[in-house]
Amino acid sequence: MKSWLSSVFLSLAAACVAAPASAHSTSTSFVALEIPRAGPTVAVRWDLSLHDIVWTVFIDRNFDGVVTWEEVRAAQPLIERAVLAEISVARGGAPCPLRVRDLALATRLEQNFLSVALLAECEKAGVVSMGGTMFMTGDASQRVLLSATRGGETFREALSPGAPRWTEPAHVSAWQSFVRFVGEGVSHVLMGYDHIVFVLLLLLPSVLRPVDGKWQGATGLTQVARDIVTIITAFTIAHSTTLALAVTGTVHLPTQPIEAAIAASIAVAGGINLLPRLSNLRLPLAFGFGFVHGFGFANALREIDAAGSALLPLLAGFNIGVEVAQLAIVTAVLPLIYMARGTRWYTTGVMPLGSCALGAAGVVWLIQRL
Repeated sequence: MKSWLSSVFLSLAAACVAAPASAHSTSTSFVALEIPRAGPTVAVRWDLSLHDIVWTVFIDRNFDGVVTWEEVRAAQPLIERAVLAEISVARGGAPCPLRVRDLALATRLEQNFLSVALLAECEKAGVVSMGGTMFMTGDASQRVLLSATRGGETFREALSPGAPRWTEPAHVSAWQSFVRFVGEGVSHVLMGYDHIVFVLLLLLPSVLRPVDGKWQGATGLTQVARDIVTIITAFTIAHSTTLALAVTGTVHLPTQPIEAAIAASIAVAGGINLLPRLSNLRLPLAFGFGFVHGFGFANALREIDAAGSALLPLLAGFNIGVEVAQLAIVTAVLPLIYMARGTRWYTTGVMPLGSCALGAAGVVWLIQRL
C-alpha cells in the first residue's frame, strides 16, 4: 500500500498540473425556450460560448484571439449550418424544422458568447422536446442550462453529454429540479479538480499531530474524527454561505480573481502541511478560503434564470450535491491514511511529498490564472 498511496498523490498532482487552468469555469451554454399553449412556433434562443463553436467553425480570421462582429457576419452561413446540426426540437413526437432568425454577440460569465435566435415550426401539437449534441461532444464537463417558459410556468434543467435531451413535463416539479441539481453538484466537484486537491490537503494532516515541531500519528480515531469534522464543517459553512450569496446576486465578484484565490488557497494549504508548528492555522484556512471556493462553485449557477422560490430547489440540490461529493472523497481517503498514520513513510514521505506536489500544482494554477 505504501508505493500505491504515494503513486496516487503524485499522479494526481501531475494530472492537475496538466489540466486546464480554470477548473470551475466549465463550458456552459444557455438555452431559453418559449412554448406557446396554442400555435405552431416555438422560439429558441441559444447563447453559446465562442470557445465552443470556434472548434467547429473558423471565425477568427486574423488570428488575434478576439472575435469581432464583422468576423461573425462573414462566417454566418457556416455558423448557422453548424448550429442547426447540433440542436433539434420536436413536438408531439414529430421533428420541427428549425431556422436561424438572428445572430448577436453577448457577454455571460465575463466571456464572449454568440446568441443565436431560432424558430421551430411545429406541425403537430403536443409535448415539446429539445436536445442534440449541443457542442458537448468530447467534454464530460460541458453543460447546457435550459429555461423553458410555457404560459406562467418556467421549467429549468441542466443538460449534459450523458443526458442531452429535455422533454416538456406536465407541470413544474421542485423535487425533480432538486434531484437533478444534486447530481450537478456532485459532478461539479468531481470534475473541479482544484476543489478535490484542497480537500485532500485538508485531510492529509488530519491523522497526524504536531509534536516538538514534527508530525506524529494521532493516538486514536476519536481525535482524528474531531479534527476532520471541525475542519470540514468550517469549510462547508463558509462555501455554502458564499455560494448562496453569489447565486442569488447578493454579492458579485469577478471570476478571474476568485479562480486565482482558489489556486492560492491550494498553495498555502500545501505549505502549511510542511510546517507542523503552523497546524493551528488549518481551521482558519479552511474557513477563510471556504468563502472563496463558494464563489467558485457559484460560477456553475450564477447566470441561471431563476429567482425566489424557483431558485431554492436548484441551490439546495446543488449545495447538497457538493457536500455528497465532498463526503465521498473523505470516505475514500480517510481509511487509507488512518491506517498509515503511524508509519514513518507516511509522516516523512506521503504527507510531505503529497502536500508539496499538490501545493506545487496550486502554484502553477496561480501563475496561469493571474
